[in-house]
Amino acid sequence: MKKFLRYILVAAISSCIIPFSSCSDDDENAVNEWNMTYVSLLPTNYLKPIQTVTLDHFTGKEIEGTVAMDVMATIQKAASNDITVDISATCEGISSEKITMSSNKAVIKAGSTKSEPVSISITDWSDIASVSEAAEYTLNINVAGIESVASDVVLSDLHKSLSVKIQKKEEREEDLLFFGKTPENSTLNTDITNWVFTFMDGVENAAANSVNGKGGGDVATNGTPFWLTVDLKEVKNVTGIQTSHWGGGFCPTKVEIFTSENGSSWKSMGQVATSGAYHNIAFKYTVATRYLKYQMIEVPSRVDITKFYIYTAN
Repeated sequence: MKKFLRYILVAAISSCIIPFSSCSDDDENAVNEWNMTYVSLLPTNYLKPIQTVTLDHFTGKEIEGTVAMDVMATIQKAASNDITVDISATCEGISSEKITMSSNKAVIKAGSTKSEPVSISITDWSDIASVSEAAEYTLNINVAGIESVASDVVLSDLHKSLSVKIQKKEEREEDLLFFGKTPENSTLNTDITNWVFTFMDGVENAAANSVNGKGGGDVATNGTPFWLTVDLKEVKNVTGIQTSHWGGGFCPTKVEIFTSENGSSWKSMGQVATSGAYHNIAFKYTVATRYLKYQMIEVPSRVDITKFYIYTAN
């Protein structure tokens, strides 16, 4: 009797095991969310955050700045067949012709987990050249489709698009003058013996002064902004100027610099705020010129200048 019951128990256990094993094999072969191949779109340098791109907009010049993004298609496990990922890029306000793509397809080769990089860039901003105010744009990069012979390849919900923020600054005059900076790769020219200075009417010591090297006194006024011009006698590659004053309380607080081809028609390089007894003003670009004009814009109740030198490119 006991042996008979043991046979019954073994049979019951066997009948439970067999269906369980059969169900397990079916689960392994079924396509489900755990064994799918997920396609993602990532920056090639995905460990770093995507930086916002800033565009400068200077009056009379093209908008300056470049958007450049390298992306790749990835999967979490290698596939046995090639996977082609279609990529699209759009930016509101910018026509598609202005968006350059090295390819609109990223191919993940069989046995690999990522594609070769796809480069996407914008350098032509002519579509927004008339926008003078500050503005924001977004370059949107998306997976437009997937081409694969395998049925288990799908697009990841988490990584199917990328965005690059673009901030355009308000249109303004270009900054060409930088106070307190010494021009790089330049020499300070202090030999003024061959230069010809002209001073605005009404200044003190206009004929003999320390600026033109014909006297020991400064050129000064009681609270009136004044100007001076200098003929360098030959064209020089000027990178900046240096001026000195009796003290911080006697210097202009804003000046404007001009250049000229003939000593009579002047072109402004812009204005810059100043302070202290010694002023170094660096130019953004090297300027080939024979004539310079130094114009005080804002001054204290007593203002002067004791020296005027120039920096030239080495």
